[in-house]
Amino acid sequence: MTMKRNFATFLTHLRNGEGPAFAAILGDDLQVQSACKSIIDLLVPQEQRGFNLERFDGRSAAWEQIESSLMTPPLFPGKKLVWVENAPYLVSREHKGEAGEKVLQLWSEGKRDEAGKLLLDLLALEGWTPEQWEQLEPRSSMEPLIDLLNLEDQDTREAAGALVSYCKSKRVELKQRHEAEEHGLLELLDQGLPPWDFLLLTPPQVDRRTRIYKRFEETGSVFHLGLERDRSGKVSRDSLRQFVDQRLTRSGKSVEPKARELILFRAGDELRTLEQELEKLLLYVGDQPTVRARDVEAIFGDHGEGWIFDLTRLLAAREVTAALHQLHRLVAQGDHPLKLLGTIAAEVRKLLSARQLIEGELRGRWKRGMTYNQFQQAVLSEETTLLTRNPYADYMCFQRAESFSLRELLSYLRGIHDADLCLKSNGTNPRLVMERLILHMCMGARRGKEAAARTTRR
Repeated sequence: MTMKRNFATFLTHLRNGEGPAFAAILGDDLQVQSACKSIIDLLVPQEQRGFNLERFDGRSAAWEQIESSLMTPPLFPGKKLVWVENAPYLVSREHKGEAGEKVLQLWSEGKRDEAGKLLLDLLALEGWTPEQWEQLEPRSSMEPLIDLLNLEDQDTREAAGALVSYCKSKRVELKQRHEAEEHGLLELLDQGLPPWDFLLLTPPQVDRRTRIYKRFEETGSVFHLGLERDRSGKVSRDSLRQFVDQRLTRSGKSVEPKARELILFRAGDELRTLEQELEKLLLYVGDQPTVRARDVEAIFGDHGEGWIFDLTRLLAAREVTAALHQLHRLVAQGDHPLKLLGTIAAEVRKLLSARQLIEGELRGRWKRGMTYNQFQQAVLSEETTLLTRNPYADYMCFQRAESFSLRELLSYLRGIHDADLCLKSNGTNPRLVMERLILHMCMGARRGKEAAARTTRR
């Protein structure tokens, strides 16, 4: 019989010495770490953690090493907690198709470290050796990975190549996986852990069909933590707003409506990253009672691709120096040029669609300078096709589209196409390619406007 309980109930039972002596926790990193801290605080006093708490990375530690720790009594009386992070034991070979799709999804969402971890798990599942991983090169020997992930189009192959390059730059190593590890863990769970033990696993991914997962599920000791998500898998806007409001209220700050919208626009899906950005923001505003939009623009890092708003705003203003600075900042923080180009292309297409709507279907309903509330009443109240899944993002997109003509946006798409060809050819400097594109989008448009003005004067 499967037992279900929430994490708070599990902690209550643990405090009373009841329930299983093991748990698996996965989901949002911030919430997972917070839950693990709660268990540690409950079981291992601070002064005993040097001896009664052991942490292992499941990708590098052999099961024999972890099992040996579990079978060794603690130095001090009380519980010994063994925490295995990145535990690879709850994913099966049959799960590899879903895992492959998840790898590319995480990469496309900008979750580079998560995508890299899952890719290495997938390769280990498939039985890859460290030597095979070393021989894998993005530009010359990607065929085994292409076959494994079933990469049918050029875009997904390029994404996979960029991911491999990222993992190699981080010097991520592949640990060869052995089925005996799963069998050893399952056997230990069936026999029962020594009375002094508590085993904590934090896996990056699970397959609910595995015997180990079902064993955890039967005892009510597996927990999926995270905020509510919408149908696309993104954290819901309401959940993010609640998280942000709680954090700012706890700090005693009020927030301007526009500042809140900018935070949500830049937040991304990772609560830990959002928490860090909010901490930076609060330090930046200091004793100031209200968080303003300009504060967010100045200090809040962009993790939701809201950076494209900043870049297109600079392009619209033809501020070439500032636009180049923004490009250099993104490249320096690790964004791959092909990813940046793809996001810019998607944004230009949205701007083009918005401009076509302004000049067509929405003529007379969209007005320059209208507020978001007016936009909701005049545009969203009608059955207008949304450009994005976020009404506020649509409103911002229409605002940005006002600064461009159809001719300019079509010219941008041609420039993006040329840049794409250059980035995919050998012997080109990606940074220079992107700089030329920015110059084309700023200076070309400016020259076009100046030429039109001269023609008008004649």
